Amino acid sequence: MKNILIPTDFSVNAWKATVYAFSLFQNDLCNFYFLNACKPEFYTPDVNGHSLSQAKAENKILMEKLLKEVSIINKNPNHRFKSLIVGSWLNDAIIEIQKDIIFDLIVMGTQGENEPDDKIFGTNSMNVIETVDHMPVLLIPDQSVHVPEVKMEMVLATRFDKSFSIAEINFLIDMTKKFKASIRILYIQDTEDLSEEQENKKEELHEHFEKISHSFHTLTNIEVTKGIHSFIQSRNSDILVLNHKKRGFFRNLFSKSLLKELGKKPQIPIIFMPADL
Repeated sequence: MKNILIPTDFSVNAWKATVYAFSLFQNDLCNFYFLNACKPEFYTPDVNGHSLSQAKAENKILMEKLLKEVSIINKNPNHRFKSLIVGSWLNDAIIEIQKDIIFDLIVMGTQGENEPDDKIFGTNSMNVIETVDHMPVLLIPDQSVHVPEVKMEMVLATRFDKSFSIAEINFLIDMTKKFKASIRILYIQDTEDLSEEQENKKEELHEHFEKISHSFHTLTNIEVTKGIHSFIQSRNSDILVLNHKKRGFFRNLFSKSLLKELGKKPQIPIIFMPADL
């Protein structure tokens, strides 16, 4: 039984991510946990008496409505639905909840309600991918609703600086099966030469993916962030997988200035792998 966590602010984007998750896991036994987090500092008592407890009560009504809508569109007997409403920041709530529940994946929209259009990621999604450990995160752009029934291409960006754990490899293999995807392993550096250690890491990946259609690609003389964007755009790749532990890397990868320079922001699902899955 898989446990899938779906944070929701009851926005259209959150709903699209929900439908996408149902499509992706249609053949799996799953518990879907819908999590709504009320930021406590936004609900200090004011002249109108609007408190955190009131906000949670209002969101409970919205959650009940969401679960009712979910039960209408998803009749899959393999799927069960649970709800959680907490009074904290989303990333803090997830960190606390995962002490009691082991989640296989977090699925959420790239942006929440009232996020500016010129941002590729909202505040919640960026905070989650930078602070939540042990769980991969799948971010769904608002253009995606269902998993296409076609052969897809998944790009794994790596520096060949680590050995992937069995859990990481199994997760990636499972994702390639669900997306019906081949996997393209992308490395970007100053020269094409790899160190002996990097060659060993590359060979490890080759052995892990021997039963999956895969290939290796190297880009040189280009910044890592630009290289990743250019690669997926030139090939019209369908999914991007990132595995990075350096804080700030994801913000740089999807910065406004870089997206403006490239002229386009990616419109594909992105999987963020934690450094310690």
